[in-house]
Amino acid sequence: MMQQRQHIVQRYEDELLRLRSLMEQMGGLVEHQLSLILASLAGNDTRTALEAAQQDSAVDALEHEIEALAIRLLALRGPMAVDLREIIACIPMASALERMGDYASSIARRLNQMDQPIPHTARTALHEMGRLVLDHLRRVMNALERKDAREAHAIWQADQLVDQYGNAMTGDCLKQMTHHPQTIRLHISLLFIIRNLERIGDHTTNMAERIVFMVTGTTLPSARPHAHDDGLSPP
Repeated sequence: MMQQRQHIVQRYEDELLRLRSLMEQMGGLVEHQLSLILASLAGNDTRTALEAAQQDSAVDALEHEIEALAIRLLALRGPMAVDLREIIACIPMASALERMGDYASSIARRLNQMDQPIPHTARTALHEMGRLVLDHLRRVMNALERKDAREAHAIWQADQLVDQYGNAMTGDCLKQMTHHPQTIRLHISLLFIIRNLERIGDHTTNMAERIVFMVTGTTLPSARPHAHDDGLSPP
Protein backbone atom coordinates (compact mmCIF):
# COMPACT_ATOMS: atom_id res chain seq x y z
CA MET A 1 0.00 0.00 0.00
CA MET A 2 2.81 2.42 0.92
CA GLN A 3 4.64 1.64 -2.33
CA GLN A 4 1.49 2.25 -4.35
CA ARG A 5 0.94 5.59 -2.59
CA GLN A 6 4.52 6.63 -3.31
CA HIS A 7 4.03 5.67 -6.95
CA ILE A 8 0.89 7.84 -7.17
CA VAL A 9 2.71 10.78 -5.58
CA GLN A 10 5.62 10.35 -8.00
CA ARG A 11 3.27 10.24 -10.99
CA TYR A 12 1.63 13.44 -9.79
CA GLU A 13 4.99 15.18 -9.41
CA ASP A 14 6.08 14.00 -12.86
CA GLU A 15 2.89 15.29 -14.46
CA LEU A 16 3.19 18.64 -12.69
CA LEU A 17 6.78 18.96 -13.92
CA ARG A 18 5.56 18.08 -17.40
CA LEU A 19 2.96 20.83 -17.22
CA ARG A 20 5.62 23.36 -16.24
CA SER A 21 7.88 22.17 -19.04
CA LEU A 22 5.11 22.54 -21.62
CA MET A 23 4.41 26.09 -20.44
CA GLU A 24 8.12 26.89 -20.76
CA GLN A 25 8.21 25.42 -24.28
CA MET A 26 5.14 27.38 -25.34
CA GLY A 27 6.49 30.64 -23.98
CA GLY A 28 9.81 29.97 -25.71
CA LEU A 29 8.07 29.47 -29.05
CA VAL A 30 6.16 32.73 -28.78
CA GLU A 31 9.35 34.52 -27.74
CA HIS A 32 11.02 33.09 -30.86
CA GLN A 33 8.17 34.32 -33.04
CA LEU A 34 8.62 37.84 -31.71
CA SER A 35 12.40 37.61 -32.12
CA LEU A 36 11.95 36.69 -35.78
CA ILE A 37 9.64 39.67 -36.29
CA LEU A 38 12.20 42.00 -34.70
CA ALA A 39 14.90 40.54 -36.94
CA SER A 40 12.64 41.10 -39.94
CA LEU A 41 12.12 44.74 -38.96
CA ALA A 42 15.82 45.29 -38.38
CA GLY A 43 16.86 43.70 -41.66
CA ASN A 44 13.81 44.52 -43.81
CA ASP A 45 13.53 40.79 -44.57
CA THR A 46 9.99 39.51 -45.03
CA ARG A 47 11.14 35.89 -45.30
CA THR A 48 12.27 36.03 -41.68
CA ALA A 49 8.85 37.33 -40.68
CA LEU A 50 7.15 34.42 -42.44
CA GLU A 51 9.13 31.98 -40.30
CA ALA A 52 7.24 33.41 -37.32
CA ALA A 53 3.88 32.67 -38.93
CA GLN A 54 4.92 29.11 -39.71
CA GLN A 55 5.35 28.34 -36.00
CA ASP A 56 1.73 29.12 -35.15
CA SER A 57 0.55 25.51 -35.46
CA ALA A 58 3.18 24.34 -32.96
CA VAL A 59 1.99 26.99 -30.47
CA ASP A 60 -1.62 25.84 -30.93
CA ALA A 61 -0.66 22.19 -30.36
CA LEU A 62 1.07 23.05 -27.10
CA GLU A 63 -1.99 24.91 -25.85
CA HIS A 64 -4.16 21.83 -26.42
CA GLU A 65 -1.64 19.59 -24.66
CA ILE A 66 -1.38 21.93 -21.67
CA GLU A 67 -5.15 22.20 -21.32
CA ALA A 68 -5.61 18.42 -21.50
CA LEU A 69 -2.89 17.77 -18.93
CA ALA A 70 -4.18 20.45 -16.56
CA ILE A 71 -7.71 19.02 -16.71
CA ARG A 72 -6.30 15.53 -16.07
CA LEU A 73 -4.41 16.77 -13.01
CA LEU A 74 -7.49 18.52 -11.66
CA ALA A 75 -9.74 15.53 -12.25
CA LEU A 76 -7.50 12.70 -11.07
CA ARG A 77 -4.92 14.10 -8.66
CA GLY A 78 -6.89 16.35 -6.32
CA PRO A 79 -4.26 19.13 -6.06
CA MET A 80 -4.49 21.61 -3.20
CA ALA A 81 -3.28 25.11 -2.24
CA VAL A 82 -0.47 26.49 -4.44
CA ASP A 83 -0.47 23.47 -6.76
CA LEU A 84 -4.19 23.89 -7.35
CA ARG A 85 -3.81 27.58 -8.19
CA GLU A 86 -0.87 26.85 -10.49
CA ILE A 87 -2.70 24.16 -12.45
CA ILE A 88 -5.83 26.30 -12.79
CA ALA A 89 -3.74 29.32 -13.85
CA CYS A 90 -1.93 27.35 -16.57
CA ILE A 91 -5.12 27.02 -18.64
CA PRO A 92 -5.77 30.77 -19.17
CA MET A 93 -2.03 31.49 -19.38
CA ALA A 94 -1.68 28.94 -22.19
CA SER A 95 -4.66 30.58 -23.87
CA ALA A 96 -2.94 33.97 -23.53
CA LEU A 97 0.23 32.59 -25.12
CA GLU A 98 -1.81 31.10 -27.96
CA ARG A 99 -3.37 34.50 -28.64
CA MET A 100 0.07 36.13 -28.57
CA GLY A 101 1.19 33.61 -31.17
CA ASP A 102 -1.81 34.51 -33.31
CA TYR A 103 -0.98 38.20 -33.09
CA ALA A 104 2.67 37.52 -33.90
CA SER A 105 1.61 35.51 -36.96
CA SER A 106 -0.72 38.32 -38.01
CA ILE A 107 2.15 40.83 -37.78
CA ALA A 108 4.37 38.51 -39.82
CA ARG A 109 1.79 38.16 -42.59
CA ARG A 110 1.14 41.89 -42.62
CA LEU A 111 4.87 42.61 -43.01
CA ASN A 112 5.06 40.13 -45.88
CA GLN A 113 2.09 41.68 -47.70
CA MET A 114 3.17 45.32 -47.50
CA ASP A 115 3.76 46.81 -50.95
CA GLN A 116 5.58 49.92 -49.70
CA PRO A 117 8.77 50.06 -47.62
CA ILE A 118 8.38 51.12 -44.00
CA PRO A 119 10.09 54.49 -43.44
CA HIS A 120 13.23 54.25 -41.32
CA THR A 121 11.77 56.28 -38.44
CA ALA A 122 8.64 54.12 -38.24
CA ARG A 123 10.67 50.92 -38.58
CA THR A 124 12.95 51.97 -35.72
CA ALA A 125 9.97 52.85 -33.51
CA LEU A 126 8.23 49.54 -34.29
CA HIS A 127 11.41 47.65 -33.50
CA GLU A 128 11.75 49.43 -30.15
CA MET A 129 8.12 48.77 -29.24
CA GLY A 130 8.51 45.13 -30.22
CA ARG A 131 11.71 44.86 -28.20
CA LEU A 132 9.88 46.16 -25.14
CA VAL A 133 7.00 43.71 -25.63
CA LEU A 134 9.45 40.81 -26.04
CA ASP A 135 11.33 41.87 -22.91
CA HIS A 136 8.10 41.87 -20.91
CA LEU A 137 7.20 38.41 -22.21
CA ARG A 138 10.61 37.03 -21.29
CA ARG A 139 10.34 38.54 -17.84
CA VAL A 140 6.87 37.12 -17.26
CA MET A 141 8.01 33.64 -18.31
CA ASN A 142 10.94 33.93 -15.89
CA ALA A 143 8.55 35.06 -13.16
CA LEU A 144 6.38 32.03 -13.88
CA GLU A 145 9.33 29.66 -13.67
CA ARG A 146 10.59 31.19 -10.40
CA LYS A 147 7.09 31.84 -9.00
CA ASP A 148 8.16 35.45 -8.47
CA ALA A 149 5.08 37.51 -7.61
CA ARG A 150 7.10 40.71 -7.15
CA GLU A 151 8.53 40.54 -10.67
CA ALA A 152 5.10 39.70 -12.08
CA HIS A 153 3.67 42.77 -10.35
CA ALA A 154 6.45 44.93 -11.84
CA ILE A 155 5.57 43.68 -15.34
CA TRP A 156 1.90 44.41 -14.67
CA GLN A 157 2.83 48.02 -13.88
CA ALA A 158 5.25 48.35 -16.82
CA ASP A 159 2.58 47.68 -19.46
CA GLN A 160 1.85 51.41 -19.50
CA LEU A 161 5.17 51.88 -21.34
CA VAL A 162 3.93 49.68 -24.18
CA ASP A 163 0.74 51.74 -24.30
CA GLN A 164 2.80 54.93 -24.51
CA TYR A 165 4.68 53.66 -27.53
CA GLY A 166 1.44 52.55 -29.15
CA ASN A 167 -0.30 55.87 -28.56
CA ALA A 168 2.65 57.91 -29.86
CA MET A 169 3.05 55.78 -32.97
CA THR A 170 -0.68 55.72 -33.68
CA GLY A 171 -0.78 59.51 -33.54
CA ASP A 172 2.17 59.74 -35.93
CA CYS A 173 0.53 57.30 -38.38
CA LEU A 174 -2.69 59.32 -38.42
CA LYS A 175 -0.71 62.51 -39.01
CA GLN A 176 1.17 60.95 -41.92
CA MET A 177 -2.07 59.67 -43.45
CA THR A 178 -3.51 63.18 -43.32
CA HIS A 179 -0.47 64.92 -44.83
CA HIS A 180 0.53 62.17 -47.28
CA PRO A 181 -2.61 60.43 -48.59
CA GLN A 182 -0.57 58.26 -50.95
CA THR A 183 0.77 56.42 -47.88
CA ILE A 184 -2.64 55.54 -46.42
CA ARG A 185 -2.36 51.81 -47.20
CA LEU A 186 1.10 51.68 -45.67
CA HIS A 187 0.02 53.38 -42.47
CA ILE A 188 -3.13 51.29 -42.13
CA SER A 189 -0.83 48.24 -42.09
CA LEU A 190 1.37 49.92 -39.50
CA LEU A 191 -1.69 50.63 -37.34
CA PHE A 192 -2.61 46.94 -37.43
CA ILE A 193 0.93 45.98 -36.39
CA ILE A 194 0.97 48.52 -33.56
CA ARG A 195 -2.40 47.28 -32.31
CA ASN A 196 -1.26 43.66 -32.39
CA LEU A 197 1.87 44.50 -30.40
CA GLU A 198 -0.31 46.28 -27.84
CA ARG A 199 -2.51 43.19 -27.58
CA ILE A 200 0.52 40.96 -27.00
CA GLY A 201 1.48 43.35 -24.22
CA ASP A 202 -2.03 43.13 -22.77
CA HIS A 203 -1.91 39.33 -22.70
CA THR A 204 1.51 39.44 -21.05
CA THR A 205 -0.01 41.65 -18.38
CA ASN A 206 -2.86 39.17 -17.93
CA MET A 207 -0.29 36.44 -17.38
CA ALA A 208 1.42 38.60 -14.77
CA GLU A 209 -1.90 38.93 -12.93
CA ARG A 210 -2.32 35.14 -12.96
CA ILE A 211 1.16 34.62 -11.58
CA VAL A 212 0.52 36.99 -8.69
CA PHE A 213 -2.68 35.09 -7.87
CA MET A 214 -0.96 31.72 -8.31
CA VAL A 215 1.79 32.60 -5.84
CA THR A 216 -0.06 34.74 -3.29
CA GLY A 217 -3.72 33.87 -3.70
CA THR A 218 -4.55 37.58 -4.06
CA THR A 219 -5.79 39.48 -7.11
CA LEU A 220 -4.48 42.75 -8.51
CA PRO A 221 -6.77 45.78 -9.06
CA SER A 222 -8.82 45.64 -12.25
CA ALA A 223 -7.26 48.87 -13.55
CA ARG A 224 -3.53 49.33 -14.07
CA PRO A 225 -1.82 52.67 -13.24
CA HIS A 226 -1.62 55.10 -16.17
CA ALA A 227 1.46 56.96 -17.32
CA HIS A 228 0.40 60.25 -15.75
CA ASP A 229 0.13 58.57 -12.35
CA ASP A 230 3.90 58.55 -11.90
CA GLY A 231 5.07 61.40 -14.06
CA LEU A 232 6.13 59.34 -17.06
CA SER A 233 5.91 60.94 -20.46
CA PRO A 234 5.48 59.28 -23.85
CA PRO A 235 8.69 58.22 -25.60
